[in-house]
Amino acid sequence: MTTRRLLLLAAAACLALAAASLAIAAEPVYDAWSWLVWGRELTDLDVDMTTGPSWKPLPVLLAALLSLAGDAAPELWLVLVRAAWLASLGLAAELAVHLTAGRPRALRAAAGAFAAVCLVLLSDEVTPWNRQVAGGMGEPLLVAFVLAAVRAGLAGHARTALALGALAALLRAEALPLLALYGLWCWRAQPRTRPLAVALAALVPALWVAPDLLAAGGAGAARAQTQTSDPLEALGWALALPLAVAWPLAIAALADRRGRLLAAGALAWIAIVAAMTLAGFAGLPRFMAPAAAIAGVLGGVGLAALAARPRPALVALAAAAGAVTAVGLPGRVAEVPHAWHSAARISDSHDRLKQLAGAVGRDRLLACGRLATSDALVRTALAWELGVPLSHVVSFDRPPRLSGAFVVGLQASPRRAPRGAGAATPVARSGEWSVYSIDCPATARPSPPRSAGVSGASR
Repeated sequence: MTTRRLLLLAAAACLALAAASLAIAAEPVYDAWSWLVWGRELTDLDVDMTTGPSWKPLPVLLAALLSLAGDAAPELWLVLVRAAWLASLGLAAELAVHLTAGRPRALRAAAGAFAAVCLVLLSDEVTPWNRQVAGGMGEPLLVAFVLAAVRAGLAGHARTALALGALAALLRAEALPLLALYGLWCWRAQPRTRPLAVALAALVPALWVAPDLLAAGGAGAARAQTQTSDPLEALGWALALPLAVAWPLAIAALADRRGRLLAAGALAWIAIVAAMTLAGFAGLPRFMAPAAAIAGVLGGVGLAALAARPRPALVALAAAAGAVTAVGLPGRVAEVPHAWHSAARISDSHDRLKQLAGAVGRDRLLACGRLATSDALVRTALAWELGVPLSHVVSFDRPPRLSGAFVVGLQASPRRAPRGAGAATPVARSGEWSVYSIDCPATARPSPPRSAGVSGASR
């Protein structure tokens, strides 16, 4: 069977499994809904990015293509991200197997399995890794592009590696310096790549800067500068199980020049994330995902090397890592089904919210032009559901004079009852979600007598 046929079969299998996973949970997270809303607006050449998450070019471009499928776009986005994550497991395993060429077959298989398991069991105290996969966040796609770019580069396919690296750089700006370095190397060593390198050098920065400036006046980049992140928080993910095992094992992979290059790239990525965090940008643990994936690959390679030629010091190191694994890894394994159960619970809750919004009706919910919600995490989902820009759905703490609606949730404090803005009238309820109506503010355009908001319990 040819390599191309194997790749097509693997891609089809990943897509089929990803589609089947929709039966468990089918609800994107906050950022993914934002990209879907912007993608839909992009097809109409009318994008409102004055509110929402920070701008990322590739997810919005992909969402614009998926928006052509109409209401199926959210499910298609989840299938794409989950399929990419499944593909990244195979890429991590294949990369470890490739780097252990010449070892006995059993050791190569062990290296591949170790790399894939590391990727499955990545730790993130902020947003669990499997929740990122289930909810359609960007990092699973990012890891797949980075691993595919590395594999293409090692195989000598420089132009393919450049293109894949550019896709990764359109997902996270941290990839830009590494892409630039690889582009410079290609310019000198692979003259045939020069036209592509020039095109990407112009296109990638333009896609980061121009849409944000044109649609939001640079607000998207400003939102990325939170001034609140701690670089040690992100670094902790790169050192958590199972990577606490992978990093020591990776030492044995440094005997190979390719292993040293990959280790340098992973450490450079960590340094870039830390530097950007110190500069005021967000530095969440998930931003370390590409470095963590490479660490798992190198750990698998080191495991095979240790097993093939054991040395006392390294054997002792591997034994210590094994002891750490025995203590902590069972808990990490137990987190996997929990994350998917949480995704299913949130999906069910949001289904009730959407049904309630449909029952109340778009016109009544947007009677004053905006809708307010007590749960900021569903703002973007409601914007998609109602077909409005993100700025038309505001969070609970916005006063009624701005939102045109006032919401009292089931768990809202009595102090948040409306005062001097008209009486809130219950309209409908479904499970944890309630809809209330309130007089429109005098400044509302248009200004009919009532508006509505949606409230929900915290998750």
